[in-house]
Amino acid sequence: MGKKLTLRILAVLLVCLLLSFIVPSGFAKADPTAAKPTAAKNLYWPDDRVFPAFAAPEETLVAFPGDLLPGEEMTALACLQGFVNAIRPQIVILDGDVREWLDEYGFAYTVANRENAYEYIKDFVTDTVAGAVLYSTERNAEYLNLASSVGNTMNAVPLTVELYEKWKAAGIDLPVLADLTALPYTKTVDIYRYLYDNYWNQCTHRVLVIQRTDLRYHMRDLASAIGGAVVYLSCAGGDETKLFKQFLGTMTPGESILTGWYAGQEKDLMSVAAQCGLSCVPSDFFSNPTVYGQKQPIQAPSVPDQPALENKIYIAYFLSDGDNIQYNMHAMRGYWNSNRENRGKVAVNWTISPALVDLAPGMMNYYYKDATDSECFVCGPSGLGYTVPVNTFGDTTGNQFKDKDKFAAYVRLTDRYVQRAGLRVVTIWDNLTAAQRKIYSSESDYLYGLTVQHFTNSSLRLMYTGVTNNMLFIQLTPAYFASNPEGTTPLTQVENDIKSAVKYLRYNGKGPVFVATQIDTWAFHNIADVVALEQDLSDYYAETYGSDVVEFVRADHFYNLYYEAHAMPQDITLQPALKVNATNNADAAALTTDGACRCDSLWTADTPGEQSLTYNLGKAYKLSEIDLYHAQTAGLDASLNTRAFRVEVSEDGERWTTAATVAGNTNLRSVVKFQPVTGSYVKITITEPGEDNIARLADIDLYGVAVDNAARCPQCGKLHDNNFFDRFVGFFHRLFYYMMHLSF
Repeated sequence: MGKKLTLRILAVLLVCLLLSFIVPSGFAKADPTAAKPTAAKNLYWPDDRVFPAFAAPEETLVAFPGDLLPGEEMTALACLQGFVNAIRPQIVILDGDVREWLDEYGFAYTVANRENAYEYIKDFVTDTVAGAVLYSTERNAEYLNLASSVGNTMNAVPLTVELYEKWKAAGIDLPVLADLTALPYTKTVDIYRYLYDNYWNQCTHRVLVIQRTDLRYHMRDLASAIGGAVVYLSCAGGDETKLFKQFLGTMTPGESILTGWYAGQEKDLMSVAAQCGLSCVPSDFFSNPTVYGQKQPIQAPSVPDQPALENKIYIAYFLSDGDNIQYNMHAMRGYWNSNRENRGKVAVNWTISPALVDLAPGMMNYYYKDATDSECFVCGPSGLGYTVPVNTFGDTTGNQFKDKDKFAAYVRLTDRYVQRAGLRVVTIWDNLTAAQRKIYSSESDYLYGLTVQHFTNSSLRLMYTGVTNNMLFIQLTPAYFASNPEGTTPLTQVENDIKSAVKYLRYNGKGPVFVATQIDTWAFHNIADVVALEQDLSDYYAETYGSDVVEFVRADHFYNLYYEAHAMPQDITLQPALKVNATNNADAAALTTDGACRCDSLWTADTPGEQSLTYNLGKAYKLSEIDLYHAQTAGLDASLNTRAFRVEVSEDGERWTTAATVAGNTNLRSVVKFQPVTGSYVKITITEPGEDNIARLADIDLYGVAVDNAARCPQCGKLHDNNFFDRFVGFFHRLFYYMMHLSF
């Protein structure tokens, strides 16, 4: 008994000793009850949003130049920005081309200067900030991230002792809610273990910001606004990686996400994240998400009619790096505008991040509203947030996303966001296993298809191209890879690799072939060169075939042309022969087949009650699926979604067969699959409109195989019915196709 009492006394003395180090006499830790009251946050953050939407901004924002204050003070300002903007956006930090984006959004602003900066700060602190967190970076720079994270849990700005005194002298007197200046840790892993053990459970687990300490304000306002943590741990193995996985292990796949960036080997971060079922939205130099993240409907552009299928070499050209939202914010805008003269002369597929749906819908709409019919947008790797399901080079090769349930959650999350963004193709880095392909094809039925890289396939044999569950996964040639000391892929090599792929596919002018290529945007971003590339290839093959057999196409057309050529279900709404009529407001009925879900692309009946739309397909198809996009997909309230409808098919437009009926719908999109039925006409009867009894329909997808095309060989697209030998060849073509392309 005496021994136990002695141990208790020693324990109490030890705690007191530690407290004497942690709380120095000059800055006694304030009683939390003495913290200043703060206004309630005004965030729109339902469960189906990864990032929150912020309220409409003040009429005039206060803009602080990014170099107005010293580095650590800019971090404090960014945290203050998050606290303020979570109530109502009032602060913006000017960085790069921020002014242009503010003008694009229509936000007015006044620029602060050294003379009035502290007056503005003092005004913003009032009723917004509860206090300060003191820290020192003498032992380790990561104390800045620790202090930011701790402060985010209590609406307190991180300040060094010097900054605290500076602000106090300027009339900004804050109670000290936490004092970290005497923490004894010198190792990064110990600093973040302190965060994990003491504060991580108070932070949101929906978003984790990964950011270097020398990036003073980028994305930090978001972390402060949502009460999130900011960390920077090594992903290259060891104790730091082990601790990082502990953070990630408490987050929820399919709901939580990482943002920011890791300056080490990016594949290391991707591998660690994938192993935990998570992805990362690259955003190291993205700024002011609390200003741009307004609730705004996405205005996806209409999709032009698909070209007629011919015996051509179809090429889909993808521009890389759109997964990085700082690229979307900065470099992409520069490329977009500098290429204005040549955009539209050749089909280009721009990768873009579906995370912009939440973080900066105005930026996404900037590109969408200005796009030509030759430009298509696709999702950067490998969905919502960058991840590497299968890595084929470097230190961490192989399957990184081994947990099938976690991968399925990631794909479902991706499907939700690519649908909102109107992106029908995903580019994968850098490959997928057979199981992952099955998951992607079953859990993301909005997509037309995907591309894969497989960097180590140097022979350019397209062995990783194949179809799973009627979804094409096509290998890029060349893949995104630096092939010379300058870190670029020369245009001559791109051309040669395309020629090699065409040769591998045994093109002979008697059937179409399909080649997808991706170019490193940092090395090659001049659209005039793409125009020249198409012309060079056209001239090269014209020497053999006597005509132009090369066509660069949009990605959405590319996949549907492939499906048409291989007798697979295609989206018939892209066919120019399709016509539509309606019992009411017939002039607007064609809006349901333009591939866009926008308020100005919404068919709406003029009178209440039951309404029908009839689609003349132009020829007979074996139909198997129809997808309806209701009012909510165009930005209207969910209560206006169609409640019940009937789908009928007819061969002559007179006698109808019911293919499917749906009742009790509340979803924004209805995916209706049914037993294949042949017909040339489809009728949708909305038997129960939304809450106001007005029928609406934003868009439809209609999938089927043309009857006159159903006998085509899926391998080469030919009919194989000329003679016995031709039918014999067709048998082995089909056998090869199903063995090599449907089994991975």
